[in-house]
Amino acid sequence: EAIIARVAPDARVVTAHGECTDLDQRLLSFAARQADVLVCTTIIESGLDIPTVNTIVIFSAHMFGLASLHQLRGRVGRAGLQAYAVMTYPKGKQLSAESQERLDAIKLFSGLGAGFGVAQRDLEIRGAGSLLGADQSGAANGVGTELYIQMLRETMNEMRETRSISLREAADK
Repeated sequence: EAIIARVAPDARVVTAHGECTDLDQRLLSFAARQADVLVCTTIIESGLDIPTVNTIVIFSAHMFGLASLHQLRGRVGRAGLQAYAVMTYPKGKQLSAESQERLDAIKLFSGLGAGFGVAQRDLEIRGAGSLLGADQSGAANGVGTELYIQMLRETMNEMRETRSISLREAADK
């Protein structure tokens, strides 16, 4: 809020986060244009839809996953208005390679229908994981996404052809 007060001293500001007991009222007041700026947590990621909002500023964007950045960016520009998503990170901060890759990807896939490109890049960055096992990410990193998908196809074909391989055996491959 202090940054907003410094940049736009006349702006009417409302804050919202998961611990607000009157969260709905705060969001509704912003939607009704009783406030000019909404300062909030990622609570808006899961579906706040106010078509007249055209700008979002995401502080510490390097801390977010690619899917979250894409969802947050998608909260603005829903009424045919030009939309702006500004993503920041601390000045002079040395980003991890993965953080830099996520920010580069969100910049690259910025057009209408970018979701598929974002999802594909996220798969490449984090890895596909073990489809039939317990691991949720990382298994494709060692071999690359294309080879991982090829290996997955070969395993599935083997399962179809022989019907003798169990799901457990496939997960262990």
